[in-house]
Amino acid sequence: MAKEKMKVAFLGPISSYSHQVALASFPTDDYEHIAADIFDAVEAGYVSRGVVPFENSTNGSVVFTLDLFADRSHSYGHISVCGEAYLNVHHCLLGYKAAPGALYDSPELSRASTPTPRVPRPSKPRTQPLTSLDKIRRIYSHPQAFGQCEIFLAAYLKGIERIDVSSTSKAAEIVKADTSGRSAAIAGQIASDIHNLDILAKGIADKEDNTTRFFILKKDATALERSQLVGRDPVACKSLIAFTVNHRSPGALADVLDCFRRHKLNLTSINSRPSRLVPFQYIFFVEFEGSKFDDPHGAVQDSVMGVRIPRSNASAARILPLQKTNPASVRRLSDLSHLHQELTSRPPHIIHDYLSPTNSHLLNISLSDFLPASCRPTANRPFGLKSHGPPPALPQGHHLVYFPTQVPDSVLLADGTDPIQWPGEPFVRRLWAGGSLRFQKHARECLVLDGAAASCTEVIRNVTLKGQEEDEKIFVHIDRLIGCSVREGRERGHLSISEEEMSAAVVERRDIVFLKQKSPEVALEDAGKVSRIVKAPHKPDFSFSFKPTLSLLFRFSALSFNAHRIHLDPRYAREVEGHRNVLLHGPLSLVLMMSILRSVLERHEMVLMLDYKNLAPLYADEDLTVCVRRNGVQGKQSEDSSGKYEVWIAGQDGRLAVRGYAVVGESE
Repeated sequence: MAKEKMKVAFLGPISSYSHQVALASFPTDDYEHIAADIFDAVEAGYVSRGVVPFENSTNGSVVFTLDLFADRSHSYGHISVCGEAYLNVHHCLLGYKAAPGALYDSPELSRASTPTPRVPRPSKPRTQPLTSLDKIRRIYSHPQAFGQCEIFLAAYLKGIERIDVSSTSKAAEIVKADTSGRSAAIAGQIASDIHNLDILAKGIADKEDNTTRFFILKKDATALERSQLVGRDPVACKSLIAFTVNHRSPGALADVLDCFRRHKLNLTSINSRPSRLVPFQYIFFVEFEGSKFDDPHGAVQDSVMGVRIPRSNASAARILPLQKTNPASVRRLSDLSHLHQELTSRPPHIIHDYLSPTNSHLLNISLSDFLPASCRPTANRPFGLKSHGPPPALPQGHHLVYFPTQVPDSVLLADGTDPIQWPGEPFVRRLWAGGSLRFQKHARECLVLDGAAASCTEVIRNVTLKGQEEDEKIFVHIDRLIGCSVREGRERGHLSISEEEMSAAVVERRDIVFLKQKSPEVALEDAGKVSRIVKAPHKPDFSFSFKPTLSLLFRFSALSFNAHRIHLDPRYAREVEGHRNVLLHGPLSLVLMMSILRSVLERHEMVLMLDYKNLAPLYADEDLTVCVRRNGVQGKQSEDSSGKYEVWIAGQDGRLAVRGYAVVGESE
C-alpha cells in the first residue's frame, strides 16, 4: 500500500513563485502540493507545511504576510516558522503579441529614459520589450511585483492602469482570458507556458539579483534538528517575535532592542504594522539569530524575558500573537467556499403580495412635495384613488414598495434587518451596493394595479469576498423575479429558476455588502470624516434638486416594511455605523432615479434596463440632485446612443453618490 503523501500549501494558483518554492523545497515524490489559504490550512492541520513570501531584496517586506503574522484575532496561536527558502525572481511581461509589422518600443521613445532638468540621469531599464506594447491598457500583478519592476514600467508603460491581484500566477490567469491584447501580466516564465501566453519582455525587474525570501510554516513546532530546516544557511537558526510597546513612553522601543544587544544577539530585520486597535499604535516584528532550542547560555530566553511582553515563550521562529481582540467574531478567508455553498444553496424565498393601487398611491403622495408633478406616473397624478377607466399598470420602479420580506419582529437582527440573506457573524452591518433592473415589455399587461395576486422569488445567485483580514466584506448578489401569477408549491427543481426568469415581468438584481462591526470610537471618528469627492464627468440634460427629510425616510420605511435602523435612528447611524446622519434607502434612491428618468421619456417609451452602483451614502436633511443625460454629445446624439441614458444622484457637495446607465425602448 502506497504511503500517503504529506500536503504542502502554497499561494496559488499553480505557477506562482510560492508554488515554485514549494516544488523545490518539497519533492513531489513525498509531498502533495495544494493551493490554499496557507495560515488557515496550517493552523487547521489540513497540511503539514505552508510556504509564504516574507520579504524581497528590492521591494522589502510582504505586507499581507506580516498582517497574518500579527494575528490580531488570535486565530493562529499554533503556527511556527520552521525554515526559510530563497528564490531568484525573474519577472516577465506576459500577454498576447501585437500584430506582425507593429513597431517595437525603444528606450529613446520612453519618457522615463529621457533626461529632464529634474532628473538629469534617469534610471534605464535592464531590458527592452520583445514586441510592441502600444495596445496594453492595463497590467495585472501582485503589488510586490509592481514594486520590483518600477524602472521598466516607468520607461515603457508609464501611466498604464495597474491592477493588484493575489498572486502573479493569478494575474497570468486573468490575462489569458483577455485575447484583445489590451491586458498584460507580470509573472514568471513558467506562467507563460502554463497559460499559453506570449513573453512580451524578459527580465524586467529593476535588479538582476532580485530575490524573495520565503518562510516555511508548520503547526506546533518542537525542537528541530538543523537538517530539518529548509534554507541557504543550515548552521544559523533564527527566531521571530512580535510585540507592542507603550508608544507614550520615551525610549520604550529602544529599551526592548537593548535586551538583544546586552545578550549579543544579532538582529537581522525589524518591521512594523498598525495594530488597528489604537490609531498610530504598531506591532513590531524583530528577527534575530538564535533559537531557544539551541540556547546553551540562555541568551535567547533572557533576551525575550527582558522584553517584558505577555506570553513571552519565544520559540524557534515562533510568532507570538500579543494583540487581544474577540476571536469568536472572526471569519477567515478560507470560509468563503463554505459560505458560498451555504448561502447559494438556501431555497428560493417566495413573497406573495396583492397589487393594490394603495401602495403606489401612497408612494406618490410621499414624493409629491419633493419631486415635480411631471415625475409622477401619468395615470397616478391625481391624489384620489377613484378611477373611471381600466386599472393602470404598475409604474416602473414602484415594485420596490411591494413584495417586502415578511418576518415578525422577533426574527429581526439587532440592526432591524432580516436574516434571510445574512451571511452571519461577524458581518453585522449591511449597505446597498448597487444592482440592476430588467423590464419585459409585457410587464405593463402583467403587473396591473387591480388587486390581483403576484409573487416575487428571491434567489441568492453568488457570494463574493473583498478585502483582507479585518477589512473583509461579503457581497451577496440576489436576483428577484417578479411575475403576475402565483405558482403554489414552487421549489427548486419543480420549476427551474431559469424558466421563471424568462417568464418574469421584472428581473431585479440586488448587491448587498455585509461589513464587520465598528468599535464606538471608530464609528464616531468615521462619522466626522470627509471622504474624497468624485463628481460626475458630464453636465445633465435635466436635473432636479431637493432635500429629503426624516419624515420621507420614515414613510418609505413604512411603505417598504423596512426596519433597518440606519434609516430611522440618527444616534444608531452615528454611534454604531459611523454615519453623520440617517441614510437614504437604496431602493428609495432607485425610485428617485426611475421617476426622473420616466419624466423625460415619451409616452410610447419605457425603461428596458437600468444598471446602477451606489458609490457614497446620501443623508437625510442634505440636498441631493437627481440627473439625467442622454448619451452622446449634447445635441449631436448618434444613432447607437439614441436609447441610452446616464442617470445619477449627487450629494450636497456635488459628490457622485449613485451612478446608473439605462436603455430605453418602445413599449408595446
